[in-house]
Parts: sequence; structure tokens; C-alpha cells
Amino acid sequence: MAYLSRIPIAPLRAGARKLLRSPQAMHAAVLGAVAYHPEPGRTLWRLDADNAHRPYLYVLTQPQPDWTAFVEQAGWSVDHAHAKPAVAPYKPLLARLQTGQEYAFRLTASPVMSTKRADLLNPTQIARQKKDLESGNPKIRLSHRVAHRTTETQIAWLTARIPQYGFELLPVPGTADPAPGIYPFTDTEATTEPIPDIRVARHTSHTFTKDRTDRTGTKTGGTTKVTVATATFEGTLRVTDPVALARTLITGIGHSKAYGCGLLTLAPPPTHQPQGQPATSAG
Repeated sequence: MAYLSRIPIAPLRAGARKLLRSPQAMHAAVLGAVAYHPEPGRTLWRLDADNAHRPYLYVLTQPQPDWTAFVEQAGWSVDHAHAKPAVAPYKPLLARLQTGQEYAFRLTASPVMSTKRADLLNPTQIARQKKDLESGNPKIRLSHRVAHRTTETQIAWLTARIPQYGFELLPVPGTADPAPGIYPFTDTEATTEPIPDIRVARHTSHTFTKDRTDRTGTKTGGTTKVTVATATFEGTLRVTDPVALARTLITGIGHSKAYGCGLLTLAPPPTHQPQGQPATSAG
């Protein structure tokens, strides 16, 4: 059974500052919550730091997690319900998924493309490409992953993949209801093509070093610099394939999942929220 956790982080604590600035450190701390289990399986996580004073960590684990050590390092010490980790079984949400249901969603992903163009590669990738070319091995893949940098290409990256994930994007409402006796302002020449309800709420980029490996994952000695560029998507969706969507929620979307990417969470759409209560990302 999978579990979804939401952990409030105390951003002024020394341990929290380390985790907030390092995806590697955060990944290690997340894995520590399920280290007791001999087969912890896939773990997904996402840091929501829209409010720098109240960041939250969302984590999807297969076994039930133990956040005691994490809270000691980076959590709040006050005895209050809002300061404690919330952990809930994920199976009830997956079981409720039905075709036609509508949800608000949030996703932090790493939109990338594969390219051989040297003008798009960073110095580390250029050096590796040159080494691969000189090796003469025809089986070596010369392309490298390069991040999409603009909002338009990032949205295009996600929307092109959405059909396989078991949902479709809802359209943005065309116009608000006009007041009585007043005609709505509309452009008669405007296209009737619906605009999908998706936006990029946040861009981040993290650069860090990691052990150098070959393409099989075997360590070859030394370290290499890695940059992970992410985009946080928000919008509303409609379920088209509950089984595929459940699989997406469990396995995640895209690359760099160890560094806080791929976790898709659902919440009631804004129109279904009680007045004055914002939609949450906890699902």
C-alpha cells in the first residue's frame, strides 16, 4: 500500500536550510523515512516552497514512512496539528478515480529533450560527446538531455505526453457570465479553439556535483556537475483512464525523480472548494 505524506518544514532551522537548498540532501532525508524496509520501492517527493516561511514537503512512499528523524532535523518543534507530518493511505484515492472526474493538479517536473546539437549542450555534455565520438563505438548514444527553458516549450513538453497519463486538460472558461442587460465583451474574430487550463507557477534550477558514472550507472571515479531545471505546473484535468492515471500517480512523470520531480498530486477543483478555502495539493 502506498502512502502520501505532507511534512511542514521549519525553514530557519540549520538542518532545514541544508535540505531546502540541496535536492541531493533532501532525497537522502526522504529515503531515511523508509530505510527500515528491506524493499522500499519507488519514492517520489516534491518541495512546495511558494511561501518561503511555510514550505511543505510532499512524499509518496510504498511502505508507511517514519518521519521522526526528519522532523528532528528540519521540522517544527511546537506541539500543534499544523506543525506535524500528515500521513494518509493512497489506496482510497486511487480506488475512487472514475472517468469524467475533474481535479485540480500540481506537478513539478523536469522538461527535457534529447539533442546532439553542440550549441545547446553545457561544457560537461560537450566534453562527453567529444569523448564518445573519439571512442568509435557505434552503440554509444551521442545525444544528451537538455532542459526546455521557456514556459511555452515546457507546457508543450507536458501536453504532448498527457494522453498516456490517463487524463486530459480542462479548457479555460471563455468569458465570465455577463451582468444582466450587459453584453459580454467578446472578439468575434477570435478562435473557438479551447485554451487548456495549465500554467507554469514556478521555475527552479539546481546545480550540484555527483559521482561520475558510465551509461550503465557504474562509478568511474571523480565527480561531475549536474544541473536540474524544473517547472511546477498547475491546472485542472478530467480523468479519461482511471487505471492509467492511478499508474501515473504511483510511478510519476518524467526524469529526475530522485531530485524532487515527477510527483503528480490531485485536489478538488477550485469551484468545489468551500468559500474562502483554497485547494490543497495533498490529494
